[in-house]
Amino acid sequence: MNHDIVIIAEQRDLKLQKISLELIYGARDLARQTGGRVIAVIAGFRLKESAEKLAEEGSDEVWVIDSPFLETYRAKPYAEAVSLAIKKAEPEIVLFGSTMTGIEIASGAAARLNTGLVTDCTALSLSPEDGLLLMTRPNTDGISIDTFVCKEKRPQMATVRPGVLAKMRAADTFPAEAAPPDLHSPAVVPAVIRSFPVDFSDIEDGVSVISTVKGREQESDITRARVLVAGGRGIGSPEGFKTLRTLASLLDGQIACSRACVESGWIDASPQVGQTGKTVRPDLYLACGISGAFQHVTGMEASRLIISINKNPAAPIFDISDLGIVGSVEVLLPKLINALTEYQRA
Repeated sequence: MNHDIVIIAEQRDLKLQKISLELIYGARDLARQTGGRVIAVIAGFRLKESAEKLAEEGSDEVWVIDSPFLETYRAKPYAEAVSLAIKKAEPEIVLFGSTMTGIEIASGAAARLNTGLVTDCTALSLSPEDGLLLMTRPNTDGISIDTFVCKEKRPQMATVRPGVLAKMRAADTFPAEAAPPDLHSPAVVPAVIRSFPVDFSDIEDGVSVISTVKGREQESDITRARVLVAGGRGIGSPEGFKTLRTLASLLDGQIACSRACVESGWIDASPQVGQTGKTVRPDLYLACGISGAFQHVTGMEASRLIISINKNPAAPIFDISDLGIVGSVEVLLPKLINALTEYQRA
């Protein structure tokens, strides 16, 4: 066992998924503290471009499990292949994305490696006392959060929610006295890309894929949005989201919402932000009628600029806002829309 950190990258239809890069950035931050390396493991078929991208984005090594047997995703072969790579690497920590495939592979790997797994983490850090990985995730009650450690089993394994791990090359993630590393500088040793062969002849999962029907891609992913216009219970009704959509369109952004709106049946859960929703870090988060409950704030407090509108001057959302406006969203939002419309016409 060493101090290295392995991240399990994901690709779909020959495209490297965003969560893979987020895992690298987060792993680099942890590796600076452990003194280990970051090893990216990717499994699939025809992975040359994905492997090169993983190398460019800060991995110390990239292990490629490239086989026609993995062209179509099936949980057992992927979990078996990934487990063999983890056994070979003997890392201290292994990170997966909290996606459908990430959690499925992680659970299979944890069983094969006889170690623990914490899923859907929203924060990772190292304990100052013993260096153990502290894995934080929402409690199933949707209100509180729990922090776990894996004291005895190794490796320590976690799946991390997309959007949680900020890009480690961003200047604001480094101390003021330390400049972020230039990964493309000639002084930086390029990552080693190596093949990790796996014999699949004895792997039978009893499942055959007879057909694949591709669904429609999601129209929007709020974790990628630079501007989010979010509504809470204070917008009053489902019709309030029509106003938010108009405003979001003028700002070239997307809408988001709090859990209260989903529970009230005003909107589906896809744009929900918070412990039981998504974690976002847009350049602008405009909170409209959101009180600022803890479970919501944990999903958006890292936004670059937070502007809040709430008629309650004591609303907790103002405690984390860069600009707070006390007033009714029904009155202020139409005025803001009119002002933006006139500005764009000018």
